[in-house]
Amino acid sequence: MAQFLLITTLLTIAGLIATITMGFLASPAHAAQHVLAALVTMLVGLFSQSMTMFFFIGSGKEIKEKVKGAADEAAVVQRTRVFKSRVFPAAMYSILILMVTFITGGGVALGKTPRWMHLILAFTTLVMYGRAYWVEIRAMSENARLMEKYLAD
Repeated sequence: MAQFLLITTLLTIAGLIATITMGFLASPAHAAQHVLAALVTMLVGLFSQSMTMFFFIGSGKEIKEKVKGAADEAAVVQRTRVFKSRVFPAAMYSILILMVTFITGGGVALGKTPRWMHLILAFTTLVMYGRAYWVEIRAMSENARLMEKYLAD
Protein backbone atom coordinates (compact mmCIF):
# COMPACT_ATOMS: atom_id res chain seq x y z
CA MET A 1 0.00 0.00 0.00
CA ALA A 2 2.79 2.42 0.89
CA GLN A 3 4.43 1.96 -2.52
CA PHE A 4 1.11 2.64 -4.26
CA LEU A 5 0.65 5.87 -2.31
CA LEU A 6 4.17 7.00 -3.15
CA ILE A 7 3.55 6.20 -6.82
CA THR A 8 0.35 8.28 -6.81
CA THR A 9 2.33 11.18 -5.35
CA LEU A 10 4.90 10.78 -8.14
CA LEU A 11 2.06 10.67 -10.67
CA THR A 12 0.76 13.92 -9.22
CA ILE A 13 4.20 15.51 -9.61
CA ALA A 14 4.36 14.29 -13.22
CA GLY A 15 0.83 15.57 -13.80
CA LEU A 16 1.75 18.96 -12.38
CA ILE A 17 4.75 19.21 -14.70
CA ALA A 18 2.63 18.19 -17.70
CA THR A 19 -0.18 20.56 -16.75
CA ILE A 20 2.18 23.51 -16.24
CA THR A 21 3.79 22.78 -19.61
CA MET A 22 0.39 22.54 -21.28
CA GLY A 23 -0.58 25.86 -19.72
CA PHE A 24 2.44 27.53 -21.28
CA LEU A 25 1.93 25.97 -24.69
CA ALA A 26 -1.86 26.05 -24.89
CA SER A 27 -3.58 28.40 -27.24
CA PRO A 28 -7.09 29.50 -26.29
CA ALA A 29 -8.40 26.75 -28.57
CA HIS A 30 -6.49 24.10 -26.56
CA ALA A 31 -7.21 25.46 -23.08
CA ALA A 32 -9.68 22.62 -22.48
CA GLN A 33 -6.81 20.11 -22.55
CA HIS A 34 -4.99 22.10 -19.87
CA VAL A 35 -8.15 22.19 -17.74
CA LEU A 36 -8.73 18.44 -18.16
CA ALA A 37 -5.11 17.65 -17.24
CA ALA A 38 -5.42 19.94 -14.21
CA LEU A 39 -8.63 18.21 -13.12
CA VAL A 40 -7.12 14.72 -13.37
CA THR A 41 -3.94 15.85 -11.61
CA MET A 42 -5.95 17.46 -8.83
CA LEU A 43 -8.02 14.34 -8.25
CA VAL A 44 -4.97 12.08 -8.13
CA GLY A 45 -3.17 14.58 -5.88
CA LEU A 46 -6.04 14.85 -3.43
CA PHE A 47 -6.34 11.07 -3.34
CA SER A 48 -2.62 10.52 -2.81
CA GLN A 49 -2.26 12.85 0.14
CA SER A 50 -5.53 12.07 1.90
CA MET A 51 -4.96 8.32 1.60
CA THR A 52 -1.40 8.75 2.85
CA MET A 53 -2.75 10.36 6.00
CA PHE A 54 -5.26 7.53 6.45
CA PHE A 55 -2.45 5.02 5.93
CA PHE A 56 -0.50 6.49 8.84
CA ILE A 57 -3.62 6.64 11.01
CA GLY A 58 -4.43 2.99 10.30
CA SER A 59 -0.94 1.56 10.57
CA GLY A 60 -0.27 3.59 13.71
CA LYS A 61 -3.41 2.23 15.31
CA GLU A 62 -2.46 -1.35 14.42
CA ILE A 63 1.03 -0.93 15.83
CA LYS A 64 -0.29 0.68 19.03
CA GLU A 65 -2.72 -2.19 19.57
CA LYS A 66 0.02 -4.76 19.02
CA VAL A 67 2.48 -3.18 21.49
CA LYS A 68 -0.11 -2.51 24.19
CA GLY A 69 1.40 -3.63 27.48
CA ALA A 70 4.88 -4.20 26.04
CA ALA A 71 7.96 -2.77 27.73
CA ASP A 72 8.71 -0.43 24.82
CA GLU A 73 5.09 0.68 24.29
CA ALA A 74 5.73 4.36 25.07
CA ALA A 75 8.70 4.59 22.68
CA VAL A 76 6.82 2.89 19.85
CA VAL A 77 3.73 5.07 20.31
CA GLN A 78 5.96 8.15 20.30
CA ARG A 79 7.58 7.03 17.01
CA THR A 80 4.17 6.65 15.37
CA ARG A 81 3.26 10.17 16.53
CA VAL A 82 6.49 11.50 15.04
CA PHE A 83 5.55 10.01 11.65
CA LYS A 84 2.18 11.72 11.75
CA SER A 85 3.64 15.03 12.91
CA ARG A 86 5.95 15.04 9.89
CA VAL A 87 3.60 13.70 7.24
CA PHE A 88 0.30 15.39 8.09
CA PRO A 89 1.43 19.02 7.71
CA ALA A 90 3.24 18.26 4.43
CA ALA A 91 0.19 16.42 3.09
CA MET A 92 -2.32 19.05 4.24
CA TYR A 93 -0.35 21.98 2.83
CA SER A 94 0.05 20.11 -0.45
CA ILE A 95 -3.69 19.51 -0.64
CA LEU A 96 -4.44 23.12 0.25
CA ILE A 97 -2.10 24.68 -2.32
CA LEU A 98 -3.30 22.24 -4.99
CA MET A 99 -6.92 23.26 -4.46
CA VAL A 100 -6.08 26.98 -4.39
CA THR A 101 -4.09 26.60 -7.62
CA PHE A 102 -6.95 24.78 -9.32
CA ILE A 103 -9.51 27.36 -8.18
CA THR A 104 -7.36 30.30 -9.31
CA GLY A 105 -7.05 28.56 -12.68
CA GLY A 106 -10.78 29.00 -13.01
CA GLY A 107 -10.29 32.65 -12.11
CA VAL A 108 -7.73 32.99 -14.90
CA ALA A 109 -10.17 31.45 -17.38
CA LEU A 110 -12.80 33.99 -16.32
CA GLY A 111 -10.34 36.89 -16.43
CA LYS A 112 -10.69 37.54 -12.68
CA THR A 113 -7.27 36.28 -11.55
CA PRO A 114 -3.90 37.34 -12.97
CA ARG A 115 -1.99 34.63 -14.81
CA TRP A 116 1.20 35.34 -12.86
CA MET A 117 -0.57 34.46 -9.60
CA HIS A 118 -1.77 31.15 -11.00
CA LEU A 119 1.72 30.42 -12.31
CA ILE A 120 3.37 31.13 -8.96
CA LEU A 121 0.81 28.93 -7.23
CA ALA A 122 1.39 26.15 -9.78
CA PHE A 123 5.15 26.12 -9.14
CA THR A 124 4.54 26.34 -5.38
CA THR A 125 2.27 23.30 -5.68
CA LEU A 126 4.98 21.42 -7.53
CA VAL A 127 7.51 22.24 -4.81
CA MET A 128 5.08 21.29 -2.04
CA TYR A 129 4.35 17.90 -3.62
CA GLY A 130 8.06 17.29 -4.06
CA ARG A 131 8.60 18.08 -0.40
CA ALA A 132 5.66 15.90 0.63
CA TYR A 133 7.10 13.02 -1.39
CA TRP A 134 10.47 13.40 0.35
CA VAL A 135 8.89 13.52 3.82
CA GLU A 136 6.54 10.63 3.08
CA ILE A 137 9.13 8.27 1.62
CA ARG A 138 11.31 8.68 4.70
CA ALA A 139 8.39 8.27 7.13
CA MET A 140 7.02 5.26 5.26
CA SER A 141 10.42 3.61 5.35
CA GLU A 142 10.64 4.02 9.12
CA ASN A 143 7.01 2.98 9.52
CA ALA A 144 7.67 -0.18 7.48
CA ARG A 145 10.44 -1.15 9.88
CA LEU A 146 8.05 -0.78 12.81
CA MET A 147 5.40 -2.79 11.00
CA GLU A 148 7.88 -5.57 10.21
CA LYS A 149 8.99 -5.70 13.82
CA TYR A 150 5.61 -5.61 15.52
CA LEU A 151 3.05 -6.79 12.98
CA ALA A 152 4.90 -9.70 11.34
CA ASP A 153 3.31 -12.97 12.41
